[in-house]
Amino acid sequence: MQYLGIDISKEKFDVALIVDTKNPEKVKQKNFSNDQAGFDKLGKWLSSRTSEPVHVAMEATGSYWEALAEHLYDVGILVSVINPSLIKKESQSWALRNKTDELDAKTIARFCLAKQPRFWVAPDPAVRELRDMVRHLGNLQSERQRHTNRLEARSCQTVEESLEKTIAFLDEEISMLEKLINSHIDSNPKLKQSAQLLNSIPGIGEKSIAVLLGELMNLTSFAHSKAIAAYAGLSPRRIESGKMKGRSRLSKMGNSRLRCALYFPALTAIRYNPVVKAFYEILLEAGKTKMSAIGACMRKLLVLVYGVLKNGKSFDPAFEKI
Repeated sequence: MQYLGIDISKEKFDVALIVDTKNPEKVKQKNFSNDQAGFDKLGKWLSSRTSEPVHVAMEATGSYWEALAEHLYDVGILVSVINPSLIKKESQSWALRNKTDELDAKTIARFCLAKQPRFWVAPDPAVRELRDMVRHLGNLQSERQRHTNRLEARSCQTVEESLEKTIAFLDEEISMLEKLINSHIDSNPKLKQSAQLLNSIPGIGEKSIAVLLGELMNLTSFAHSKAIAAYAGLSPRRIESGKMKGRSRLSKMGNSRLRCALYFPALTAIRYNPVVKAFYEILLEAGKTKMSAIGACMRKLLVLVYGVLKNGKSFDPAFEKI
């Protein structure tokens, strides 16, 4: 097995291939453009340098990694997607003083060799399509809000008329895309079944369901509920050093779209979901602030989502433990 570390950014990605596992310092390095042409060149570069199976590792940096990871998975290459905080800790443990894209790729390759992280599984094509549509919908809604804010600022009549036309166009696009998303879910048996399972959880609505199904990808990528909470950036982050002790906060080192999709459902669940409501009240009685308790309820709700999807059974409060 050969080990390849990839440090990826918006425009390009750097790779480091460990050619001798007994001497991880010995690597071959190259950089490619972060597009289909770059992906194809990476394949040719790898085939010209090794005939052995390759284990590729990369960080889950924003959404820049997704297209490359999916391409590698589709062509049969083993891929691991790693939380950036783990790579940072590994780099610190090796007392690395410098930080460059080339060194980061090398660090990721060494991490892959040393830790043998679990393999990542790409989402089904139907889930990828849903994810892209849901993200585009979010972008359109954000754009509409920006134009609405400009309209409320009261410009001259010419500008106001232009803004009104733009908002009307965006409304049509948003409405059409929402229908396409619902149709896409209904026409795919697996997505439809998952949507019905999520709909059984009080607090989870139609809009949240589409985001959750698109962003959670394949549940086999998560070994347990703690892993999915970390992926969403909903794991608690403790601040404690010597005599200094701070309040625990959400790490927020994860998928921001999931956190946004869970905030308002958590507020609803606090009122109508018996499990989340009881959990929230316990946290308040323990002295937690309301915002801290809401964050914990977002995490609790995500765990419930993970549970019903993983087990394939509708939500039943009688079987849920606080």
